[in-house]
Amino acid sequence: MNNKVGLMKRLLVNFYDLILLFAVLYFFTIPIIMLSKGNAVLDNIFYQSYLILVIFFYYAWFWKKYNQTLGMKIWKIKIYSRYSLQVTYLQSLKRIVISLLGGHILLLISEESLQDKISNTYLERVD
Repeated sequence: MNNKVGLMKRLLVNFYDLILLFAVLYFFTIPIIMLSKGNAVLDNIFYQSYLILVIFFYYAWFWKKYNQTLGMKIWKIKIYSRYSLQVTYLQSLKRIVISLLGGHILLLISEESLQDKISNTYLERVD
């Protein structure tokens, strides 16, 4: 049985996770809006840093604790470290940064994405 995860399934997982991530970001923005008395905070570097931390901890916490995000759970995919079963926070950071820079493009010519190679992780189907 081939447990590799292809490009289309990875893109679908990313789409699901982005929808959930937007909801999480919206939820974490509510207290900021309340503290700023409804003023726009888009150009505030602290607010932008706060959102980046929320994004990091959304992925890193799910990957470290459950080896999958909610989108991955729907599509029955788990993430593992090549050195141990549990993904570290540093590996999570590498995966997030490289995927934002287009890490899935390598899947067009290879069976492994760039973020998998650099972070020493891999995705596997868990049927």
